[in-house]
Amino acid sequence: MQSTRWGLVALVFLGGLLAAAQFGKIVLTLPEVAAAFARPITGVSFLVSLVGLMGLILGPMAGGLAAALGVGRTFLGGLVLGGAMSLVQAAMPPFWLFALSRGVEGLAHLALVVGGPPVMAAAANDRDRPLVMGLWAVFFGASLAISAQVFPLLLAAGGLSLLFALHGGMLLALAAVLWSRVPRMSMSAVPLNPLAVHRAIYGNIRYMAPGLGFVCYTFLFVAAVAFLPVALDRPSLGTVLPLMTLTTTLAGGALCRRFAPHHVGAVGYAGTALGALGLMAGLPGAALVSFLFMGLIPGASFAAIAAWNATGGDRARATGAIAQLGNVGTVLGTPVFAAIFAVHGTPALIWLIVGTSLTGLVLVVWSGRGASGASRIEMVNVP
Repeated sequence: MQSTRWGLVALVFLGGLLAAAQFGKIVLTLPEVAAAFARPITGVSFLVSLVGLMGLILGPMAGGLAAALGVGRTFLGGLVLGGAMSLVQAAMPPFWLFALSRGVEGLAHLALVVGGPPVMAAAANDRDRPLVMGLWAVFFGASLAISAQVFPLLLAAGGLSLLFALHGGMLLALAAVLWSRVPRMSMSAVPLNPLAVHRAIYGNIRYMAPGLGFVCYTFLFVAAVAFLPVALDRPSLGTVLPLMTLTTTLAGGALCRRFAPHHVGAVGYAGTALGALGLMAGLPGAALVSFLFMGLIPGASFAAIAAWNATGGDRARATGAIAQLGNVGTVLGTPVFAAIFAVHGTPALIWLIVGTSLTGLVLVVWSGRGASGASRIEMVNVP
């Protein structure tokens, strides 16, 4: 059995942290960005959504392109393009150009989050691969936690220009370090028909299943972190709940060393629902229990990419689906939670968490069984 290339794993994970910072550098500095362009916060908040919008629209296309061009080239291209856009932003150009750079940065972000998991999976041996994919699953939360500590220091030292310049410089430096270390696979014809790409990905349960197991998590996570502290009148939960999921996301990947990913994901959704029911019953610590179990879901979802797809191209297609479906959940979750909470209050909000968790439980079990069966059939048919 080959040894896991932990150095390469660590470098690609750093790329994931920098990819998440493409969101964080605007999310965590909205007042400063608004002041820099003499606009209200509401007038610049769409800069956050521009990056996620690319994943929502182009996720499967990115997966198809990565499969054709090679996941290594895709990841390196994302580093270079993302670094260039951050340096453009560091110059604090006119607002229209800044907004345009954010749209292009969304393409770079998509290349990183589609290319990163397959590169990490290929760097790991069979035993360590679930753990490695669980590590990738924490990249977003870990990046925001680190950024929240570092960004105020950078803003005090040199403002937004310094922050954006350092982000761009780190992306380009990482590209230089990885240039000779990331493997390149042979290229194939680049798919240019969006309908054909979507049909190929969503017509294959092995590609689709990790995303189906992930979508209800993304619908829940950000929205629940935003509204539960308000609904329960416990502001401190806004800091504590994300930390709860971080502690168990890596465990979710590690558990997939011994258990099927859809079984781990099912436990995550069942525990999330039970924790929410505990909230309804007024049990102390129920919210923390709910989020502890919720953290298992992303670890299992990313482990499923490698568990059910053996080649880099297949993993890129599955990652494209997870990128799109994950953004569907993120985009829909907050407005749905807001509407339910505004009209029906806290009990309805908790029932929404329960209902979404049970829906996720059904999806993860159904799709996981299908993908597991399909992957076994493919292995039997491989000459």
